[in-house]
Amino acid sequence: MVRYLQVEYYIYGALCANIQTMNYTVKNVFKIFSILLFLGVASFFVFRFFPATAEQTIAVPLSVEPQETIVVPVEPIVNYHAVASKDTTAWLESLESGDTLMALMVLNRTDGWRLKHLDTLVFPDTIGVGIDMYAPFPEKVEALENVKKILFVSHYMQAFAVYENGERIKWGPVSLGRKLKPTPVGLFATNWKSKRTTSTINSSWILDWYFNLDNFEGIGMHQYALPGFPASHGCVRLYRDDSNWLYHWADQWVIEEGKISIHGTPVVIFGEYPYGEGRPWVTQAKDSLSLEITPNELMSITQEYLPIIMERQAKRDSLESTKLLAEEV
Repeated sequence: MVRYLQVEYYIYGALCANIQTMNYTVKNVFKIFSILLFLGVASFFVFRFFPATAEQTIAVPLSVEPQETIVVPVEPIVNYHAVASKDTTAWLESLESGDTLMALMVLNRTDGWRLKHLDTLVFPDTIGVGIDMYAPFPEKVEALENVKKILFVSHYMQAFAVYENGERIKWGPVSLGRKLKPTPVGLFATNWKSKRTTSTINSSWILDWYFNLDNFEGIGMHQYALPGFPASHGCVRLYRDDSNWLYHWADQWVIEEGKISIHGTPVVIFGEYPYGEGRPWVTQAKDSLSLEITPNELMSITQEYLPIIMERQAKRDSLESTKLLAEEV
């Protein structure tokens, strides 16, 4: 009997111990839950009223692709200065080929060795790669976007500019006709060409990279000396590199049965040169924009020729399409 009582005592003791353990465990669970709840509420208020700084913020990658930033290039404003060539003779003679020499040649419309023979030189305050920053012609003419190729030559600026679909792709200096034999103005075209030909005025004049503009008047464009003023007998004188470039860029005419069936690249020669009044580009020393021509001004000169230019272009396009079809067959 005593043994049974002992067994019941042990069982009762074990049950009481388990009940106490369970009570302790439940109390701990509630304590842990209360602590977590407190920490969560505390964290909310901390981050709500005391946000993290930029250094503490963790960057999270976004699935949205960043937009590309378009930076519009700004052409530098160039100012010019007029300097007496006698003050720079020694420096000019020691000047080697490069951007500085090229800038001086182009701005003064002359060859390198003739710079020192001019009474006044135009100097830019900015020297860069190439001569685009000195161009008096507009960079873009939207009204010409449908014209595939066109060449402009200005008497006043003594310069040329090449456009493709309204974008200026090249410009440079020229020497046009002198006062007694001025280069004619109007709409012309690049007719026939020759790598080297002899002048009809003087057989001793050898004209390299020649492109005829008026077959009856004998007017053309070619390489020859640029002295810094209009000096030709009506032709368009160019640097050797420029005449070579134009020789390969422009299109020739197409002759059928003795007549022009397809015209060459359009050439518009315009303006007047102020003979006896000084070289216009020297005025850039007082007004850096004195030579510049706007897109609207250039279009006002071209407008009367535009219907003819587009008609001739359509004929050339038709001919080229026919040739491509024939080659495919």
